[in-house]
Amino acid sequence: MSGAQPPKTFEELKETALAYGEKHGRAKLGVAAAWDSHVLEATHDAWQLGLVDPVLVGVPDLIEAAAGKAGIDISSWEIVPVQAGDAYTASVVAGRRAVELVREGRVDFLMKGKMQTADLMRAALNRETGIRAGGLMSHLAILWTPAYGRLLCMSDGGIVLKPDLVKKKQMIENAVDAMHKLGWECPNVAVVGALELVNPEMPHTLDAAALSKMNERGQINGCKIDGPFGFDNAISAEAARMKGVDSPMAGNTDFVIFADIDVGNVFYKALCFMTEGVRTAGVLLGSKVPIVMASRADGPDTKRNSIIVGTVIAHGTKL
Repeated sequence: MSGAQPPKTFEELKETALAYGEKHGRAKLGVAAAWDSHVLEATHDAWQLGLVDPVLVGVPDLIEAAAGKAGIDISSWEIVPVQAGDAYTASVVAGRRAVELVREGRVDFLMKGKMQTADLMRAALNRETGIRAGGLMSHLAILWTPAYGRLLCMSDGGIVLKPDLVKKKQMIENAVDAMHKLGWECPNVAVVGALELVNPEMPHTLDAAALSKMNERGQINGCKIDGPFGFDNAISAEAARMKGVDSPMAGNTDFVIFADIDVGNVFYKALCFMTEGVRTAGVLLGSKVPIVMASRADGPDTKRNSIIVGTVIAHGTKL
């Protein structure tokens, strides 16, 4: 992979996923509580492209009704049935069963359907029956905007509430491992906050400096880390020049670490709802397989892009 160019668009990631599928066969996608019509639409798109073979986990009648609402034919897909007294309980049971399928080797990655994120997380994190890989589970969002013109990754806007230095290190390690599988050879990691100077009254800037030094001394490998950065000088060489920030990473950032979930979440949603032409994807890392955690507010493109990302990471995990 030495000298390879990192992916710049979701279209390039789709081509990587297709190449994996042609060489190794479609990835098995387990959909937990699969009676969500929008999730089924995105899954159907990925199936038609030749990326995945879906395994739908849940109440068969509810799944078939959702497929009918979406206007898609799922007759050739595998359904793993679960039964429960009400839809919420059924979703919890479906989440547990989907996690079991990973442990049984029957699916290569998961996607959340009509269920609460916390319930699927609880099943994945169970010490005895879960699929945690050993460390922290964290969320990776991938963004493309016309202004930046290439993919930008970020953590964590969805899972890790108030990461300390140790958790930020683990978030970086999770993301860098995934980014290697997605095609980045040595991603540039910017630890971003309100300003680009170390300020003892702002703990995130101290963490940024420590993470940079840890990377320099070989405690975090596979990437290059610098910080603290303001977001402007992390993604703009001109902004860095104007502020006197001397870093080769300025304007060349591949992955951004934010101070906490509030900053990451607000940034992500502001970008999605106020930037024309933005495209996004999201996947949960730190488990034995990637988990696509689409939000109810995510459109079909985001769900489809997230399946593409999950497919590439799943293939990379198996190889």
